[in-house]
Amino acid sequence: MPNCARLEDRVRREGMRCYFSSAGKITASRLVKLCVLLPGLLIHCAALPLAARMVKDQTGRRVNVPDNPQRLISLAPSITETLYALGVGDRIVGDSDYCDYPAAALLKPHVGGTQNPSLEKIVDLKPDLVLGIPEANRRETADQLEKLGIPLYGLSAGSVDETLNSIKDLGNILGQGEQAKFLVDGLQRRVEDVRREAGNRTRPKVLFVVWFRPLITAGHNTFIADAIRIAGGVSISDDLSGEWPRLSLEEALHRDPDIILFSKSESFSPTLGEFQKLPGWKDFRAVKNHRMYFVSDTINRPSPRLIDALEEVARILHSPPPAASGAELRR
Repeated sequence: MPNCARLEDRVRREGMRCYFSSAGKITASRLVKLCVLLPGLLIHCAALPLAARMVKDQTGRRVNVPDNPQRLISLAPSITETLYALGVGDRIVGDSDYCDYPAAALLKPHVGGTQNPSLEKIVDLKPDLVLGIPEANRRETADQLEKLGIPLYGLSAGSVDETLNSIKDLGNILGQGEQAKFLVDGLQRRVEDVRREAGNRTRPKVLFVVWFRPLITAGHNTFIADAIRIAGGVSISDDLSGEWPRLSLEEALHRDPDIILFSKSESFSPTLGEFQKLPGWKDFRAVKNHRMYFVSDTINRPSPRLIDALEEVARILHSPPPAASGAELRR
């Protein structure tokens, strides 16, 4: 396979000797040959595959990752956010239907949902690298893309620290190691500030509601539960198995949380005030004491903005209860 750098160097070195006459003037025949040759060389070089290296991604898969990939497809909102935070949003040629931050992500071509993205759309976008997470994407998607010659690099985070490590790992894969280190160093300082402030405070018991009917919460080995611990709380579901365990209302009531947190999203319809009237929920001490709060949905995404949610949770856990008629109940 021709080496493009050597071809380019040859054109430069032999340009005067081969394509110019001894009088220092380009001849007509040489000009025609040059005009015919160079476009072909440029097209050929552009079509050459990127050099690649075999690495193990964060899910344990071996992936042939191109060096400095320029055409990226993100299959998860958290990855899209991280790519923009690393300053490579312009490399994104496609993302999932759920990638909504920053606003520029909405303007990218969408390849479908996280569970069943369109392989046809992905192929048409000619990515150098696809990025996904096992929490949102299926292993079958990675296997199908591999058969099509398209590498998928998997990122995974079960804690706040692992989220920061994923950001650094992604930066290294994309040739943005310095930018990733600068970003993560700043985020790490904020995490330590929260940890230090929460260290000497009372640790309230917390129920985090992923979904309320049936009641689904965050298990111990999730970045959500870890954020609650760092913020100074004790998740009442820490002893439950699985990442997103179900919990009966009776069992949750028995565990008697001091504070109940909900992720604020468009799909979550009841207001906090309405929850006070729902059968079973109105019996919680946290409900009677008006210790129910919506938190930003960034707590659901292992991205740089997870630290925003961490700081928000810390403020909630260590603030006085709102009045029954306060704004929190009307949200």
